[in-house]
Amino acid sequence: MRSFASRHLTRALLLGLLVAFSLAWPALAAEKRTKPKQNGVESPGMYSNYVDKGQSAVDQYLGDTRALTEAELLPALLSAIDQLSKYPRPTFVPEIFRVPHERLQELACTSKCGVLATYQPGEGIFLDERLKPETNLFDRSVLLHELVHYVQELNHERGDARPCERWYYREIEAYAIQKSFLMLVGSPVRVGFHANKSTCDDMSQ
Repeated sequence: MRSFASRHLTRALLLGLLVAFSLAWPALAAEKRTKPKQNGVESPGMYSNYVDKGQSAVDQYLGDTRALTEAELLPALLSAIDQLSKYPRPTFVPEIFRVPHERLQELACTSKCGVLATYQPGEGIFLDERLKPETNLFDRSVLLHELVHYVQELNHERGDARPCERWYYREIEAYAIQKSFLMLVGSPVRVGFHANKSTCDDMSQ
């Protein structure tokens, strides 16, 4: 009888310890992740992982092709840029204009071109009226691309560079963020940027 009771007491104690440890583990793990470096070197420790409870606007929300209103879409895309880039989410969203393709060509090109959207500082984003970013993932990425230009302008990215170089580096960054976005939302379509920086060098001569 004593042996039987002892075994059950031991099992109860072990179970209690396991429950206490499981309850304390999230706090311990959080403390581990936020513990500062000592003398510039991370203290050694065991490998661990955890589930981030925060919602990712990129893969859980913007990757859904259900119809989103413009009021929902713009803040979500700006949050995605905040996650995918160095730029903080701005307080205000730019105005969006749906215009015919011919109007876009007048704004962004010197002749006929395949432009789909353009950001005009001080005015807003002009979007080809054929695009459906509310439901189409690639069209959504086009709008995101122009929003990147919007936050670049707000943050004076490459503001001290020559206009052509500023344009070139901003495009490189916007296409990289757009490509990352397309990958994260599961779109099979990719984008690429084909301009060469030597174009700017040629223009300076």
